[in-house]
Amino acid sequence: MKKLLVLMLMLMLCGCGTQETFETVADEIVLPVSAQPREILLTLPEETLLPAMESDGRTLYLCDGYDVAVQTVPSGDLDGTIRQISGFGKEELTVMETASGDCRCFEFVWTAATDLGEQVGRAQILDDGNYHYVLTAMAPAEKAMNYQEIWNGLFETFGVV
Repeated sequence: MKKLLVLMLMLMLCGCGTQETFETVADEIVLPVSAQPREILLTLPEETLLPAMESDGRTLYLCDGYDVAVQTVPSGDLDGTIRQISGFGKEELTVMETASGDCRCFEFVWTAATDLGEQVGRAQILDDGNYHYVLTAMAPAEKAMNYQEIWNGLFETFGVV
């Protein structure tokens, strides 16, 4: 009887062994390719000098009494882009949102103390969902009002294709 009981227990336990499970996937994983940055359209004022500096997707132009910068950064963190440009977060500024073609457009102004004294900056960010295209103009605070007409024309020509 003991032998029969041991034999029955062995038969019951023989199916409890671990078996390796193999998983196969027939489909290949295709990762989406990031969209390439679009071309920036911009008409610079006539007195603009050649690009003074180009680095990390940012181009700085020196004009008569003010600076203009154009840059492209990955989209996704609007507050981070605004903070990178101005030093302030989105909640600390009055940011106007409009549309420009198929892009969302954000525009704001700010002042900042720098080594050169107090500066006034104006920026526009075009967001196409993949990239932020940024136009920035900066001038000394005491002269910034002199450039408003020029800046208005500059910002009106800013776009992407």
